Amino acid sequence: MTDKSARLHSGATVRFARNPARRPGQRSCTGWYQSIKASDALPYESLLERDALLLLDFDPDVAQFGVQPETFVWTEAGRQRRYTPDIRLETVGGEVIYRQVKLATRLAADPTLGGRLPAIEAECAARGSRHEMWLDTDIRRQPRLSNARRLRATVAVLAAENLHAIQTIITRLPFPSNLGAAAEALGGRPVHVNIVLGLVAVGELAVDLDRPLDDDTVLMRGRNAK
Repeated sequence: MTDKSARLHSGATVRFARNPARRPGQRSCTGWYQSIKASDALPYESLLERDALLLLDFDPDVAQFGVQPETFVWTEAGRQRRYTPDIRLETVGGEVIYRQVKLATRLAADPTLGGRLPAIEAECAARGSRHEMWLDTDIRRQPRLSNARRLRATVAVLAAENLHAIQTIITRLPFPSNLGAAAEALGGRPVHVNIVLGLVAVGELAVDLDRPLDDDTVLMRGRNAK
């Protein structure tokens, strides 16, 4: 396994098998995504990968995740082969999954990843895990992706509010509740809708991201509920 270091703006050092954010290309869009769930900045090498990381932050079935976790190296017909999965995640049930983010058109053109797929799946099985392809047709499914983007943007609103008072009011609501009722309990102004969604973003409340976000959106207690 290979390993490289990337120093973040905060001064902390995190390690990746490869760091795509340091190798921009003419056809790529690299950068860093600040993950809520991972509590870290994670590199990506395409906007599709950035969207994938965003969805993982709000997937209730995902306990934790990282990117560019390790490089699989094996020998095949006297030739060394290599593969670095885009993502390694652990579910709340303890399952480990390696995911490759891929355009559906590219996978259709090369369904075996250059003949490496059987060996990749064997490497994952040897680690007690499995391998998945995560296609753009699923990652960019609506309204889930737009909802996740909206949630991520509302986190900034929480920093300027009295969170203790907000949490006290929210915990007095009967659950399940709805977005309109929760916002009304906080004061009924548009900013209060964003505050409630910010609580969803940090895991204190939960919603179904596959349904539109509106006043009737059902609110449940989240994984980080106080």
